[in-house]
Amino acid sequence: VIFVHASFLFLIIAIRELAKDLENMKGDLALNYRTIPVVYGEEVSKKMITFLIVLSLIPLYFLINKYQIGYMYYYFYIAIGLLIIFLLFLWKSSTKIHYVILHNILKFILVAGVFSILLIDINLVLKRIF
Repeated sequence: VIFVHASFLFLIIAIRELAKDLENMKGDLALNYRTIPVVYGEEVSKKMITFLIVLSLIPLYFLINKYQIGYMYYYFYIAIGLLIIFLLFLWKSSTKIHYVILHNILKFILVAGVFSILLIDINLVLKRIF
């Protein structure tokens, strides 16, 4: 279970890093940084992000259907919805503000994931509180 959670987290962080590189592409060009969007272009970066999102559906499937995660499955369904919105918006994005919005969607997924850990076994949490 921990490995599947970790693989989902790894994929989300990799997507976030690529989105951040797209966001800062002009600065990377000016400073001669060799990031993926600078070296291979914006379209290749978007294809890589799309591939990583599709790949992240594998651990999501296992987490929702194969493991006991309590009410945390709500978080994973929301994450799937946000990743689909992210993907649709990604292919229409061309300006820095668009990429900032995409980057914020991914940050929200990460922060919500941290707080949703409480939902894994709500009964255990409630017993400790009361």
